[in-house]
Parts: sequence; C-alpha cells; structure tokens
Amino acid sequence: MALTKGVNHVGLSVTDLEASKAFFTDILEFETVEYAEGHHAYVTDQGTMITLWQTAEQEASVNVAGLHHLALSVESVAVLRQLEERMKERGIRLQFGGIGVKGQEGGTIALFCYDPSGIRIELTTPQRDMKKEIPIIGGCGAIE
Repeated sequence: MALTKGVNHVGLSVTDLEASKAFFTDILEFETVEYAEGHHAYVTDQGTMITLWQTAEQEASVNVAGLHHLALSVESVAVLRQLEERMKERGIRLQFGGIGVKGQEGGTIALFCYDPSGIRIELTTPQRDMKKEIPIIGGCGAIE
C-alpha cells in the first residue's frame, strides 16, 4: 500500500503570473485563495489546489523532463464546448484545433490547450462519444 494519500496541490512555475492567474480564474472559473502580486497565486476549483509561481524564464515544453500535462475533469461535453468557445474568443492556443476523442472511437472526450506559460492542460469529461460525432484526436501522448 502506498504511503501517500493523493495530491495535496500542484505547483506550476509560470512566466507571467497575471496571465496564468487570469487563465485559471477567468476562463476555468477557479477561485483565488491567496495572491501576492509578482510572486505567487493559489487557485482552486474546490477539488484541486494549484499554486502558480512567478519563477519560469521560458515557456514550458512537453519535450523536457517535468510536467507533461495537467488533466482536469469537467462535468460534461456541454462544459467542454463552453470552455472551447471561451478560449477561442480569448485567443488561447488549442491543441488539435478543439474538442476531440482521445485516440479511438467511443473513447474519452477532451479539450487540450496551453496556458499562457505554455503548460499543456487537458480538460476531460467522463461522457463518451457513443454516436461517433466528435473527431478523433491524438490524445495525451501526441504532440502537435
């Protein structure tokens, strides 16, 4: 049995604290728990705490050791569509062009995007594409 009991929080090094905080609070509707301008912000969706640290000197990349992506759950495809539209309106970089099914027909539906520091974020729902109406995308391991 593991000695740990789940994730306490996820700490992200960001290049632009204000932009990253806005991504989580304005787009994903996280709540700010603590904020020190130019230094750090703690944000939460009431299930996951994310700490943002103004320490990165360059954008993130999945090609170097470290965080490959951060996956967050959403309730439904309708919420994914709402987030996709919000991100498109605000110029957030989307991977695969938008919502898709990860890897195979009838599979997990997800939206992959990049936060302002280039950190890859996956938003996923437990709903499945049983009608095969959503395009298949590369999924977690794919790089676009």
